[in-house]
Amino acid sequence: MIEPLDLYAKIEPMIGFYREYEELYEKYLNLLSVLDVKKVLDIGCGNGKLLKLLKNKGFNSCGIDRSEMMVKRAKSLGVNACTKELNELEDASFDCALGVADVLNYIKLDEIDGFFSQLSTVLKPDGYFLADVNTIEGFELADGVMVRDENDRFLSVESYFEEEILTTNLTFFEKKRDFFIKSTGKILQYYHHKKTFENIKNFKLIETFPIDLFGSGTEKLLMVFQRH
Repeated sequence: MIEPLDLYAKIEPMIGFYREYEELYEKYLNLLSVLDVKKVLDIGCGNGKLLKLLKNKGFNSCGIDRSEMMVKRAKSLGVNACTKELNELEDASFDCALGVADVLNYIKLDEIDGFFSQLSTVLKPDGYFLADVNTIEGFELADGVMVRDENDRFLSVESYFEEEILTTNLTFFEKKRDFFIKSTGKILQYYHHKKTFENIKNFKLIETFPIDLFGSGTEKLLMVFQRH
């Protein structure tokens, strides 16, 4: 059975939303341009497109992702990426870390403090963490079914938002010679209230920005943290 993250890597080109991601990346780049940072870590770097933009802007950047397929795709762009975990990185080695496109929403509430604890270790004193989370409106927008049919590939994405958890079921058919191979996977995302991030140990939430990517309201909240 294919791992859900690697399945997502396979279907990512079919899902698209590249224009919206580019708009989101631009918001991060604008924030970074006013911060005094040089070395940047992209957590959950995915296909590496943001890493490429960071590199082009002169940042010393690298990314980590749990999907080997995504890391391979990122490396093909000529950027620095690997499958290391936060606790495998050198202490106090980054001026800033990024958690782009819902990275925090993939972390359970009771694991948030542990994530920030590891993050505080790899960030330099007074370092920054920039991350976006989905709002209720963002999760409600994702609730539904999306289908993509490309003849030799078929994708169904079924998502439902209940009790502050978005469950996404992926069903993918890929043609191999005269038959189709079926892959399935499940991805969970968790809604986090803003107040969850207001008392994180070793971090101060210094600013927030509402984000509307799909013209349907405030779908995301972009947060800027600084390490104590």
